[in-house]
Amino acid sequence: YSLLSGKSQISALEAPPLVHSVSYGNDEAQQVSAEYMTVANTGFMKAGARGLSILFASGDQGVCGREGCGSFLHKKFHPDFPAASPYITAVGGTDFAVRSVVGEETAWVASGGGFSDTFDAPAYQADAVAAYLASPDADLPPKTMWTPTGRGYPDVSALGGQVNPYCVASSGHFAGVAGTSASCPVVAGVFALLNGIRLDAGKPPLGFLNPFIYQNPQGFQDVTQGVNTGTPLGKYGFKAIKGWDAATGFGTPDFEALKLAV
Repeated sequence: YSLLSGKSQISALEAPPLVHSVSYGNDEAQQVSAEYMTVANTGFMKAGARGLSILFASGDQGVCGREGCGSFLHKKFHPDFPAASPYITAVGGTDFAVRSVVGEETAWVASGGGFSDTFDAPAYQADAVAAYLASPDADLPPKTMWTPTGRGYPDVSALGGQVNPYCVASSGHFAGVAGTSASCPVVAGVFALLNGIRLDAGKPPLGFLNPFIYQNPQGFQDVTQGVNTGTPLGKYGFKAIKGWDAATGFGTPDFEALKLAV
């Protein structure tokens, strides 16, 4: 998958879809270069300026990314790109706190989240991130493992864990699918419906979603338990607490509340 090719295809469309969900990502350190990520960010900014919403899955390896943290050395975390781009909406994953009981949620242990090593925290999330970093409830991991000044992600989440996977039909059989590759299109679908409400009312589409999200935290169901260590045996990760956190963002969409905000 080529980020640059994808953005070029979108740019070439006269009337592109308003919402784009992308289940793709690699560690920032695995990208070609910082310049490559900057060029990709330029494409994301152009899409937002056209009124398009771009959402990316936050990753399925917790804080350690595809490269891993090391079994015993507990090396640096590996933030994901494009999830850690300041110009897209990153979607994490949750689990139901009690299997098969629709209700309280917990951060999925393998949901990608953390702080960029490449991009600073943007202004739209400065207050939310500062509150998280200052909270004693966050019980933050050693700062030698991550960059406190980086762009924090995810922004929001949806059900994506393996306790209750989504049931899909494939090749004549039913199977369960999970991960942030599943939660991302769910959130995209919610915002597509919200765009429909706005368009019916003669309003423009939401476009780049993050300023709206950070101005309307009441539109999300807060997730306040769980930690994204990557595996149940992982030692360090980011905890889900009240308000924004680097495990679930602001939590999962509350459609009825978001309808009032748009």
